[in-house]
Amino acid sequence: MIIPTAGTKIVEKNGFHKRIPARSYAVIMTEIGGSQVKAIRLDKQVSMAEAVQTAIADNPQWKYKAIFPLTDGDFE
Repeated sequence: MIIPTAGTKIVEKNGFHKRIPARSYAVIMTEIGGSQVKAIRLDKQVSMAEAVQTAIADNPQWKYKAIFPLTDGDFE
């Protein structure tokens, strides 16, 4: 199944709905107190900063190392 790396996300602000661009990112994490490394794919993120915050919140025993934007061409 192909998951697109770009699209839109609907957010609500002041009672209005707004469609904003959303992208996919790959976040590299390292294990705190260990030696493991993992890459996490996050879809429909409105910014790199949001993707990093999501990755850190979802993986408390892991440390953020790097982030890379994904494109559909990366999977061809």
